[in-house]
Amino acid sequence: MTFSKHLFDLAHSIRSQILRGVVKALDDSGGQQKVAVEMHVGQVRSGVPVLQTFGFSSHVPLNGAVTHVLQNGADPSDLFALPPENPSIARMGGLNEGESVVYDAAGQRLHFQDGKLLKVSVQDAIVIEVAGVEIMRVDADGLHIQGSINSTGDQVAGGISTQSHIHGGVKTGPASTGKPE
Repeated sequence: MTFSKHLFDLAHSIRSQILRGVVKALDDSGGQQKVAVEMHVGQVRSGVPVLQTFGFSSHVPLNGAVTHVLQNGADPSDLFALPPENPSIARMGGLNEGESVVYDAAGQRLHFQDGKLLKVSVQDAIVIEVAGVEIMRVDADGLHIQGSINSTGDQVAGGISTQSHIHGGVKTGPASTGKPE
């Protein structure tokens, strides 16, 4: 056998361990996401665990989703899948070098722009919870805070400073002051 034949056999053996398939179902209910994948016509493997990066998880829209499946030790009964993608859902492209984006199928995104800006685009609201309690919401009506606001600097509302505004009509005694000027 020639060296090129050995190399060809090795390449073919490695290539046959990596399969591309269409995601038919996705189970995201447990501690490990699992997919059912059709790798060849009529050949569906279910319960294939998805290898995901720690700290990030997603549930790909199924219509058009694909993934690559690898066989551990060339054992077709010991499979795992790479995180599925969906090329039919518009990926946010046009990023500059050093930029990253996290996005969903609705077009919402966190766009990290080269250390200079974090742009957040949402459909309805941004909600911040602490210990399961909503403490801040930003929506089309404005910024809503549950609880106190403490700051070391000045706050300006409607052009009026909380630290350096003046009151008209101040009189000694129990009377109240007028509105800030």
